[in-house]
Amino acid sequence: MWKKGMAIFLLAAMWLCQTGFAGLGNEGEDTLNALMDQLTAEDVEEILAEEVWDGKVMAKVDDSVSVRTEPGTDAAVIGKMFKGNAGEIVKRTEGWTMIRSGNVTGWVSNDYLAFGVDAEEQAAKDTKKIATVTAQTLRVRAEANMDAHVIDLIAQGETIEVGEEKDGWLEIIYSDGEINYISGEFVEVSYQYGKAKTLDEIKTEEAARKAAEEKERRTSNLGAIAASNDELLLLAALIQAEAGNQPYEGQVAVGAVVMNRVRSGAYPNSIAAVISAPGQFTPAATGKVAAIQAAGPRSICIQAAQAALNGETTVGTLTHFRRSNGSINGIVIGNHVFY
Repeated sequence: MWKKGMAIFLLAAMWLCQTGFAGLGNEGEDTLNALMDQLTAEDVEEILAEEVWDGKVMAKVDDSVSVRTEPGTDAAVIGKMFKGNAGEIVKRTEGWTMIRSGNVTGWVSNDYLAFGVDAEEQAAKDTKKIATVTAQTLRVRAEANMDAHVIDLIAQGETIEVGEEKDGWLEIIYSDGEINYISGEFVEVSYQYGKAKTLDEIKTEEAARKAAEEKERRTSNLGAIAASNDELLLLAALIQAEAGNQPYEGQVAVGAVVMNRVRSGAYPNSIAAVISAPGQFTPAATGKVAAIQAAGPRSICIQAAQAALNGETTVGTLTHFRRSNGSINGIVIGNHVFY
C-alpha cells in the first residue's frame, strides 16, 4: 500500500510542476483522482523504479564488462563492472554512458547496462535484497498473514536477507530451505550492490586469491601417523638439529618432510629409517641428532614434531629441503627452501 501512496505522491508532484499551484482547484483535484484510479500495480512499480534509479545504472552482464577511458571499443580499459555492480551516471552519449562506481570513472557501452525499470529488475536478479527493521520488534511468521504463528522476533535496526515480495509480505529463506515471512510495512528494503574495480584492484585480488589457494594446498592436513614417544623425540631432535634457529613454520616443515617420506612409498616407511638413511640428513650421520635426543629436545621442537605427526604441514607433500641460496625453486621458509 505504501508503494501506491508513494507513486501517487510522485505523480502529484509532477503534475503540480506542470500545472502550477493553480491546478489545485476542483478540476485539478478531479484530474489527480482520475490519475490515481488508473494506476495499476505495474504502473506503481515502474514509477518507483524510475525514481529510485534516476541517475544510476546496473551492470547487465553474466560476468563483467570493461570500463574504458573514452566511449568506444578502441579506448583503453581502466577497470571492470561485474555482475551485481551498480554505478552513478556521470554523462551519456550515443550508445555509451560514463559511470562512477567504486574507484572507477569511465565509459561503458549501453549494451551492458540496465536503466530505470530494467535496472530494478537486474538488481533483483543479481544482488542480495536486504531488509532493515524499522519497528521496535518485527515478528517473523510461519505464513504470510497477521494471524500466522510467530516463529521469531527481530529487533529494530537489525538486517536480514529477504526474497520475493507478495501482497506486502517478504520471504525469508533459510539455508535448510524453510521459508518464513515478515511484513514489508515494518522494514526498509535495499539492494546490496557491488562496485566496479580498477585493473590494479583486480590484479591485487587475484594475487590474494592465488596466495590463499596455495596456502590451503600447503597446509591441508595429510593425516596423522601413530608414533611412539621415542619416535616423537627422535623427530624433534632432527628438527632441532636442522631448524632449531628457524621460525616455527620452518620447524614444522622439516618434520613434515620426514613424514611425507614415510607416507610416500619411495622411502623407508618408518621415522627412524628415514632419518638414518645414508646421505640424507647430515646431523643424523654426525651423531648430533642422537646427542640432542639423549639430552632432551627443546619443547618448541617437540611441539613441531607432534604437529607433523598429527598430519600438519606447511609445505604440502614436499620431500626435500636445503639451505636457500636462490639456485632451487621451491617454498622458502626462513633459511631453507623446500622442494
